[in-house]
Amino acid sequence: MKVTFYFLLIFSLPLLTAAQDLMIQTEGDANFSHSLTPISEAGLDYPSSLEVESSILISVIYDNLLDKKNNPNDKWRVHLHKIDMEWNQELALEARRTGRGFRPNNPGNPNIRDGDNFQLVTNIPAYFFRGRGEIVQIPVSLQLRGFSVTMGARDFETSLVFTVYDDW
Repeated sequence: MKVTFYFLLIFSLPLLTAAQDLMIQTEGDANFSHSLTPISEAGLDYPSSLEVESSILISVIYDNLLDKKNNPNDKWRVHLHKIDMEWNQELALEARRTGRGFRPNNPGNPNIRDGDNFQLVTNIPAYFFRGRGEIVQIPVSLQLRGFSVTMGARDFETSLVFTVYDDW
């Protein structure tokens, strides 16, 4: 009797647990070097901030067709953080969602909220925006603040990490 109980418990446990059925894909990159205007006179500095419009596209898609068919309107949320390779602490990187993307093979407006104001990207994951169902090509804009000629001629590099979570 105990063996049968443990056998049923072990094989029914995967049915009771919920696995994440969504994944995130990104396209594009951001490069601010082409946005800088040359400084022509002594005593001048760069503008206070630079924005790269819609340089990154994010897609939140289903991991398999069965989940897409059975749960077409799963709620999810995206968190964002950065991992610095070569970075100056005076620089502030901000991100915002500049569009709604679209639903593939499904007419209608995508159900997506938040993230439409610039927010500071730090090394700690933070909530960015949320949505429902499969949404592709969500444009994200980046803004860089805090740079100056006093930093010298160096390259600064960081990686952005977008993570999708089930939103119960």
